Amino acid sequence: MLDRAEFRSEYVARGDEAIELVHARRFDLIVARFPLVGAGLAELVRAVRADGGPSRGASFLLLAEPEHVSDVGTFLGRGIGRIVSLDAPSERLVDAVADLLAVAPRRALRAIVEVRLPAQHGGGQLLALTHNISENGLLLAGVPGLPIGATLSFELSLPGVAAPIRGEAEVVRHTDPTREKVDGIGARIISFVGDGHERLQAFLTRPHHP
Repeated sequence: MLDRAEFRSEYVARGDEAIELVHARRFDLIVARFPLVGAGLAELVRAVRADGGPSRGASFLLLAEPEHVSDVGTFLGRGIGRIVSLDAPSERLVDAVADLLAVAPRRALRAIVEVRLPAQHGGGQLLALTHNISENGLLLAGVPGLPIGATLSFELSLPGVAAPIRGEAEVVRHTDPTREKVDGIGARIISFVGDGHERLQAFLTRPHHP
């Protein structure tokens, strides 16, 4: 799934190696297996969430041995966004990763989106451009730096789709313009108006050409 979403992934075998990495570089998602080797879980969480650290905003998924799930529950919401037992169905892991990254198989597409900003962030409307889209998320260029967690309304005009797709989305991350070549936001779609979800799914799954 990460390959399809065009993420680059790295693997290290030890917690102390992971701590060095998160101090040095920015990551969108950290997946750790508990118990850790080479560092304590609290130590790794502190490194990830350190003030000013490059990975402070990363999502954090912990895979725990079944007998240790209850031991690490206190970290949920305190530096770790999701805990999944290693004996859980694989679909649960996939769903957790997708939720934390707000990704699904996506299509690179330049399409116009009319965005209505929340009142606490100035209100009003503006036009943005999609960089890519999935059935549960949008990567938008041309949107001012809304804080993570802000909710916005959108109206997405897709080629070959008669009526715009409308709904609401939540800002889940800010892009890295240097790495991603786009200055904008990643937003998770939280609701659709009418049959918008079905029409977006149909658009994404139909054959297309460069």
